[in-house]
Amino acid sequence: MTSIHDIMKTIERALAADPRPCCFHCLGVTSQELCEQVEKHIKENLSKVYTVEDGTCHKKDHHAKVIHPKNAAAMSKL
Repeated sequence: MTSIHDIMKTIERALAADPRPCCFHCLGVTSQELCEQVEKHIKENLSKVYTVEDGTCHKKDHHAKVIHPKNAAAMSKL
């Protein structure tokens, strides 16, 4: 099983390359349980850097819970 730390590194790399809102599924987090754990981790530890909200995923143009950086400057600090 992949750790939350490994998942977050993958998400950070993907959002650094393309900061548009993207859903957890398109970022490789396919388990509902992992999605909930990642969302909790972001809200508790990274809420100043990332936003998790209902929105439209740019990859497949569908409505889902998406994550995106709060601003581009925050991404350069990671």
